[in-house]
This record gives sequence, structure tokens and C-alpha cells, in this order.
Amino acid sequence: MLKKYRPVNYTELPEAEPAPRKWHWLLSPAAGAVMALSFVPYDYAQLVWVALLPLLYVLWTGPAKWWRGFRLGWLYGMGYYCTTFWWINEVGNTFGIHPALFLLVAFIPLMAVYSVLVGAWAAITATLLRPRLSQGPVTEGMSADTRKEQWAKWSWMDIATTLRSAAGCGALWVCIEWLRANGTLGFSWNSVGMALYPGLAFAQWAEFVGTAALSFLPVFTSVIIYCAVRRSVLRFRGAGRAGRPWDFYATIIILFCLYGGGLTFSKLYSPLALSKKESTIQLPVMAVQINKDQIDHIEENRSAHAEQNRLSQYGIYLRATAQAFNEVQQKTVKQAMEHPELGFVQQLPVWVVWPESAMGFPLWRNVTTGELMEDIYTKGVFFSEEYLPMVRDINKQMGGKGFTLFTGTDEIRLENGTTIRGMFNSMACIPGDFNSITTVSKQHLMPFGEYIPLAESVEWIGKLYSDITGTQVGEGIRPGSGSEPMEVAVPGSDEKIGVIPAICYEDTVGNLLTKFVRKGPQVIVNVSNDAWFGNSCCGVQQARNAAFRCIELRRPMVRAANRGVCCAIAPNGATIDALLKADGTPHMAGYSYGLLPVDKNAGFTLYAMLGDWAVVACLLIALLTAAPSIIEKLSKKTVVKK
Repeated sequence: MLKKYRPVNYTELPEAEPAPRKWHWLLSPAAGAVMALSFVPYDYAQLVWVALLPLLYVLWTGPAKWWRGFRLGWLYGMGYYCTTFWWINEVGNTFGIHPALFLLVAFIPLMAVYSVLVGAWAAITATLLRPRLSQGPVTEGMSADTRKEQWAKWSWMDIATTLRSAAGCGALWVCIEWLRANGTLGFSWNSVGMALYPGLAFAQWAEFVGTAALSFLPVFTSVIIYCAVRRSVLRFRGAGRAGRPWDFYATIIILFCLYGGGLTFSKLYSPLALSKKESTIQLPVMAVQINKDQIDHIEENRSAHAEQNRLSQYGIYLRATAQAFNEVQQKTVKQAMEHPELGFVQQLPVWVVWPESAMGFPLWRNVTTGELMEDIYTKGVFFSEEYLPMVRDINKQMGGKGFTLFTGTDEIRLENGTTIRGMFNSMACIPGDFNSITTVSKQHLMPFGEYIPLAESVEWIGKLYSDITGTQVGEGIRPGSGSEPMEVAVPGSDEKIGVIPAICYEDTVGNLLTKFVRKGPQVIVNVSNDAWFGNSCCGVQQARNAAFRCIELRRPMVRAANRGVCCAIAPNGATIDALLKADGTPHMAGYSYGLLPVDKNAGFTLYAMLGDWAVVACLLIALLTAAPSIIEKLSKKTVVKK
């Protein structure tokens, strides 16, 4: 039988007047730096569940003021972003800019802009999403039973306000990260949800809600932990027992269910599970890189022998590919001899991928006719006596089937073959006979790297762009367009596979790749150049981010990155093979080889169909949870005016 509570006069101690705490201003950026440790190269992923607690503490133990919350949140963001994106400073070294100058003029201002979003989150969290922070009910002079009743009632009320705050804070964080990824300075790397990658379980839910919305889980949990601990301590002091934090228990149960369901999805889309399906194509792919330093590349292009250097780079990549084919063949034979029970199956790569920077010379296309200009063939690049024998040798190894080559290249488009209409960062697809080239161009340009935001609409920015680059606005790299995947044949079979192109860091932009999703067999092909960032962790971070595209779309990926991670990734985000050193860094020449499980009956994920629907839902949740505080503040203003 349920115990019936007697009606009592219920009063609460007001929130204690906070004393000034100057060390809050140091704790906030330090906690942000701890959050950054959740990501590679540190990869202490467990910290993501607690790294927000210090910020919640400083926000909710001080006065509920917008400006104070914004400053504390901005400092947290600076600690977070400056630590996790420190590798951006390597760009200054590549261009020969003094480190201190690049730090002050470029890096810190950019991080300060990103941190504004965290500051906005903290300002709202400190005010509109602030939970009820009373010191508990007034129980002096009451009997033990009455005191317990009062504290029990207070606890349930506290749980209700905690859930409102947790839902609002989690939803709002998703919104600010979406703005960071999709604004003018769009940069989607290392959202809080991406720290859930290790173990692959929680990451699988990106198929339904997208990667940005995964951030809801750690932020929601952090608020629950903070409020549950605070409630238990106060109740223990006032009633002699802590009580049960039912909101914390419920959160743990939900996380456990999500983890278990994620493991099921991870197994369902694993390479082993997909290989057992009759509808799966086992596609042998190879990614090759020569680990070319960007500083050397820039100097070669400036030298008197620039054209010769660009053409010789093509030969270097071709020789590296021929060597890689020989090594794969030798490994296959060795494996067959050591494990005869497995049988001998020769599966040489039918697709070869070179990085974004691999093709040293540009392609010239007449946009009036849509055809490539003959200039590329008169140079004798593909059919020269130097290079063609290597292509023939590789094709001979494959029994004459040939291989399809994907490579990054600059594409210059001319109207009527004379007037330049722009340069495009493109990916070229060259079939086994090497007698034709299909290209697709990058759509999501890198701000400050490939274009200057607002340069075309603001005159002084356009002039600055011209002074820095030596070209007029509109003459630099232009964005591509289109949403049709490339249809590429599999050499030696009648199969055709759709290619979802991802050039440079487009493999980190989820809502861009969804445009190319079609029913049937598809593979994401990425070509990148991470040499701009030297020996930093940039390449490893990008590869980790790219794995979420495989989960969101349930498509495998092959990626080739100069000085980055060349790898094959399964539809569950697991790495099938990667070119890495023993210490986990990617800065080495060589190749990765893997069998991509491509489902001929692949359909559409919820994210592929609806995109960032979960972000819209989070925006509504944030508005609804903040509404009571807004109404209360407006009511108080109305009373004061009267």
C-alpha cells in the first residue's frame, strides 16, 4: 500500500548568495582543455561524460547573469578548441609565417569566433536553463517522519527541474555545434558526439540522428550527474539519508539500452556479417600515397622546372602503385602457402585511389563542349613511352582486366576553349584502358584556404583577397555543383557501383554527402591532402570524422590522403585496413589494401532521407525547456512595471 503524505506547509531555503570566486575564470578554460583530451590523438574518450561538469559548477554556483555565463563559456570554448585544433598552426609553418604572428593573427581569432557559440550556450544555461538550485526545505523543529516527507517531496521536484534542464542543455549544445559546422566558418570536426566513436556502439545511432545530435547524450548525462550528486549531498545533510537519484538510474538504463542496441547494429554492418550476404560485392581497393611534403611541393611549383616536376610526380605515383600491386600479390601467395585450408584466391585491387594532390598537372576542359582539351594528351602523359609500360604491367598482373584509378587534380574550365571560367578542385576517374577521364568537383570549399568568406560581397575583403593571393575574386578555386553519383564499372565483372565523391575534408560534411545517396551498391571515395598540416594529428582526426559518414549512410569508404590516413572503412565505421606507423601516426609512404563489403541492395538510412531532422527537434526542445524561465522573467517585469 502506498504511503499517503500528510499535507504540510512546504517552504524552501532560497539559493545561497554566491561569494566571488576568481578561480572560476581559471577552472573554465582548464576544463575545456580536458574535454579536448576526449579526442585523438589523446583519445581518453571516457572524459566526455564528465568534462562538462566543471563548467556546470561555475555556471550554477554564481549569479544567474547572461554576461557572466557567456564569459565563462567562452573561456571554456577557448580551452577546448585551442587544444583540439592546435594543429591548424602548422599551416603557418607551411607558408613560412612566423609562429607567433600566425598564432595572434589567424589561430586565436578563429578559435575566439568558434568559442562565441559555447559562450552563447553557457549564457543560456546559466539563466534560462538553470535548474532549481534551492538549498532544500526548511525542516527545523519537525519530527523525523515529517522531515523525510518534506525532503522526499523536494527531491521529486528537483528531479523534474533537473530533467528539464538536462534536456534543454543537451539540445542547445547540438544546435550550437550544428551552427559551427554549417555557418560561414563551417568546421564540423570534433563535436562532442564524435568522442563516442571508441567501441563503435554509441556511434551507430548516427544512422538515425546524424553525428551532430550524438552530442546530446554526454551533455544530458553531465547535467544529470551534477544535479543528482548535489541533490544527494543536500538531502543527506538535511534528512540523514541521500535518497535514490532516480533520474540518474533512469539515465544509466537508457545509456545501457543504447549501448546494447548500438552493438547489435555494429555487428549487423560489420565486414564479417556483410561478407556472408549473397548480395554483397567484395570490392578489392587500394589507396596509395608517397608522403610528399607540402613545402617541397610548393618550392617545386615555383622552380624553373615546375612543369617537369609536376609530370614526374605522376610517374612516381604510378611506380608506387606498381610496387604496391607486386606486394599485394606476394602477400596473397604467402598467405595461401601458410594457410592452404583457406584456398588460393587472387584478389588484386580493381580500384586504386591516389590523394588530392597526386596528379601534378591540371586538366583543361572546354565547358562549351564538355570535353577535355587535347592538351593533356599531346603532352603524352598517359601514353608516353615512360609511363604506359607500367600501366600495361599492372594490367598484365590482373589478367588484362585493368584497374580504375581515382585521383585528385586541378581542373581548369574554359569557355570556347579560350576564356577561363574558373579553377576547380576535382577528383578524376580514369578507367582501366586509360582512354577517358570523368571528373567531379569539390562543392564545400575550405574557408581561408580555398576562398575568403564575404570576399565577393564586401569590397575591402575582396581587395585583401587579391593582395594576398595575387588573383581577382572569381579567378580562384570555384565550388562545384550537382548531386549525381559517379557510376563506375568493376573491372572483370558486369557490376557497376555508385561513387559518392568526397574531396578534401568533404568526408567530414554529412549533409553534403547525403545528396549523392541512391539505392543500390555505393562506395564513398575520398581524396585528401593533409600535408598542409605537417606532422600533426590533423590526418588522424579527419579519418576519425570520416568514419561517421560511413555510419550515417551505411556505405563503405576508401580514402587516400597525402600525409594523412589511407584506409578502407566498413559501413559500421570500423577500419578494415589503414596505412599507419607503429605509433599510430600516418606520415609514411605506402599503401592500404582492403576488401570493401558493398551491399547491392543497400537502401536509405533515416539520416540519408531526412538529413538533420534531429537538430530541428533539438531546437524545439531547447525552446520549450527555456520557455518557463522566459515566461517567469517576463511576468516579473510586468509586475515591477505595475
